[in-house]
Amino acid sequence: MSADEVESEIHFMKTYSILKWDELIKLNNDRKLLSQKILLGFSTIEELLKQIKIELNILDTCQLKIDQEMKENDSEYINTEILTILSNRINDMYNNMFLLFPVEKNSLLEYIEFCSNNTLFITKCSNMLSTLMLKYHSDPEVYITAATYEFDERNDVELARQYFAKGLEHHKNCKSLYVEEFWVEVQHLEKTADASLSIAMGKYKNLIKQFEGDIEFHFILLDRAIKLSAVGELQCNIVRDMVNKYRHSELMWQKLAKIHFDGFIYHQETEQLYYDKNYTNSIRNCITTYEDGLKENLPLKNKHKLWNFYIGNIIEIRKSYRMKKETIRNFMNETMERAFQEAHYNKALSKAEHYIYWAKNTSKDCQKILRKAVEVVEDSVELWIHLISYYLRYDSLDMGIDAFQAGVRALTNKSMPLWEILILYLGNTHPKLLQQLYHEGSYFPFPEINFKIRSEYLEWSVVHNGILSTRELFIELKDIKPECKQLYTTMISFELTQNSGIFKLKTIRKLYNDLCNAFGQTDIKVWSDCIRFEYMHGSCKLVKEIYKASLLCLKPSLRNGMTKEFEVLKEEFVEDDPKDEGVIVIDDDE
Repeated sequence: MSADEVESEIHFMKTYSILKWDELIKLNNDRKLLSQKILLGFSTIEELLKQIKIELNILDTCQLKIDQEMKENDSEYINTEILTILSNRINDMYNNMFLLFPVEKNSLLEYIEFCSNNTLFITKCSNMLSTLMLKYHSDPEVYITAATYEFDERNDVELARQYFAKGLEHHKNCKSLYVEEFWVEVQHLEKTADASLSIAMGKYKNLIKQFEGDIEFHFILLDRAIKLSAVGELQCNIVRDMVNKYRHSELMWQKLAKIHFDGFIYHQETEQLYYDKNYTNSIRNCITTYEDGLKENLPLKNKHKLWNFYIGNIIEIRKSYRMKKETIRNFMNETMERAFQEAHYNKALSKAEHYIYWAKNTSKDCQKILRKAVEVVEDSVELWIHLISYYLRYDSLDMGIDAFQAGVRALTNKSMPLWEILILYLGNTHPKLLQQLYHEGSYFPFPEINFKIRSEYLEWSVVHNGILSTRELFIELKDIKPECKQLYTTMISFELTQNSGIFKLKTIRKLYNDLCNAFGQTDIKVWSDCIRFEYMHGSCKLVKEIYKASLLCLKPSLRNGMTKEFEVLKEEFVEDDPKDEGVIVIDDDE
């Protein structure tokens, strides 16, 4: 900067208290240091980005101060030279960064935004891009960013084309470059009222040839082409080629149905494309397209996929705002029934959620649909839940039990939700049957089920049969293999609540003794709970013996953890540290 510019900047900063004097000195020292590093080739991109951010913040602050002064003093006169000085410095820093280091998309976008907000730099920005595009950039997005800026902001399609061409020289297989280049031509086509059709069509034909057989790429080009409202020869050619090239692909029929749903109607006989604003026609054409596709000679696997696309789209339409009209509702209800039935008949309806949707929305026999569903998708918990719940809702207990038993056979260790449904129902209606169900569940040969059932059975027993019967039940249930830890802890909790807090100490000690013997090798918590019980209700003299026993029983890798847990318990319960009086034997209750 010239001496006058330096003086002007300092004057503005001091006058409007933008920076304190020591902050201003530091700022200028940092600027000088960075300039020296740039000259010597020692600067880093991080240092430049950091300083640019600082300068941009100062620029914003100065702009706000100027706007505030103009508003408060109702005057248009204020020296705005500071804005030019700061902007020039920022522009120079960006230039240095782009020339010294590889250009990144984000930093280029930030520079473009900076220039766009400062009209004096629009030309400088374009000049900088022209210089940058002469260099190789490893990131294709840099070329896209520069070309898009020239087209969108400068309305310069020729320069945009040059930048795309330059990018494609270095990145010949980069699809995003080709797509964005094509998108510029589509937009330019609309601006020129189809005058540039030959260029756009040429680009399209070359792309289709270069990426022949790439249906997804074809879809991307189609999406860009129909993004604008005008329907012309280019769009028609893309749809026509798509239909002709990929007629035996389920993905093509899905795509064609989707654009029909959006109002772009392709007439296969005339091979013409037009736009229809009437959404009733769009829905009907969408449905017809799927049905036409299903008539094609597709491989069975592909046809099943198309059925799934079709069913999914029916559900999507029925959930949309377009169902407000009664005629559309009636049409879609008929379509749903027909499509779901045919899909099931063709063994193409394979998703549980599709059957559930059908059952919930049918005007026919929901039970039959659900029965069909569990035959097809046997391992769906949700389907079995819906079927059993349906029977129980109408108190068809025999049918519900039959469905429950079939579901349990099909789901095995995943059948717990089915047990829960029947337990809840029988608890409110048939207590004797419930006890039988609990008994069967306790012996069901999957721990995922019988662990939970055994504990619930015990809880149910103590409420309905009392503690004496529950103790007998516990003895029976604890012998079922594998042993269930929760069964012991549940029984202990019941014993602790007997007789308003008065309980048999030896009974609970025996339960803890059995619990620790069964699970004490791998579970610190059973020992911790046992010690806690003695601290709270039993004898502190037993605590150390239990702790010693735990160290002998636990796996070596768990002993340090047990020691830490014991220290925590000792702090929680202030211990009198009783002397070691030898091994204590806990006798059974008399």
